[in-house]
Amino acid sequence: MNRSFQNLALTLPLAFLLAFAFAAQPASAATVWTGPSIVFTKAPFADFNLPENQDRITDAVWLTRGNSQGLYNAAQEASYNQLFSTAPEDTQWATGTTADLPNLTFTTWRTWAGTNTGGGLDVVNRPSVVHLISDDVFIDIEFLSWSAGGTAGGQGGGGFSYVRSTNVPEPATLVLMFASLAAYGFRRRR
Repeated sequence: MNRSFQNLALTLPLAFLLAFAFAAQPASAATVWTGPSIVFTKAPFADFNLPENQDRITDAVWLTRGNSQGLYNAAQEASYNQLFSTAPEDTQWATGTTADLPNLTFTTWRTWAGTNTGGGLDVVNRPSVVHLISDDVFIDIEFLSWSAGGTAGGQGGGGFSYVRSTNVPEPATLVLMFASLAAYGFRRRR
């Protein structure tokens, strides 16, 4: 059997599988990220305008914090908007985990965060879910630390850290990857 014909015979089923995988995907459905967890940290007094101090989760949501106040979405906001309490823009928050998603009640970050009796935010060690509204993605997130605002001489500086889930490649993406590799192998052997 001709080697080019053999490679074509292997590539065609992959192309059909790829077409089926894309056709089977819903047009727009909520996605729950269940990939490996990562830890994001913004150190106190770190320059919140730099990409490394912004958790660039998607093109639409980049979470960070200034040297005081709450989180904001640097992709859509210049700073935390305390007046309108909408920050971080394009997000909603709930206490719980994505395993209990149908029973969660989502609200703004400021309402979700609340305050404890000491006047600081009550966000540390609380399993939670953030909903990225435009992307319709739900992510498990748990804050590990939250420093108060303040000056360099005292404690604070707007530091925070959290652990969150990440995206897992869709099956169609994996099929596309394998189809590309098969096609590359076919062209290379010619």
